[in-house]
Amino acid sequence: MSDLPVLREQSLPNGLTVQVTDVSRHYFGGYWQVALEVVCPVPLEYGSFEDAAMQADAQRLLGTVVLFTRKLERMAVPDTERETARAALLERFERHLLPFLAHPAFASRFIRNEYQKRSKRPLRGIPCPT
Repeated sequence: MSDLPVLREQSLPNGLTVQVTDVSRHYFGGYWQVALEVVCPVPLEYGSFEDAAMQADAQRLLGTVVLFTRKLERMAVPDTERETARAALLERFERHLLPFLAHPAFASRFIRNEYQKRSKRPLRGIPCPT
């Protein structure tokens, strides 16, 4: 992935792996944007499609792996409170996001939702006939 510090990497009971990376940055003066990036790659094979044609179309649109990403952040955190803010964000991840990602139906629902979003995206750059 990158050189950023990985705070946590965990295998989930549903077969997925989640990684939490610290992407904090200096904001201004003595203040920081404390941020954690959560990345969970979901293989397309975890999706459940009605037929092979839909599976092939999903692979064309999504590829073989779809990334679930979320960013948890707090803005303008004083330098003296950075560690406390990071710990609070990590605790928020563990309490709310981790159970969501670990749910047995998460992968198939996520793949189906991403497929629906991308298959219904309007074509851009094509002029409308008048």
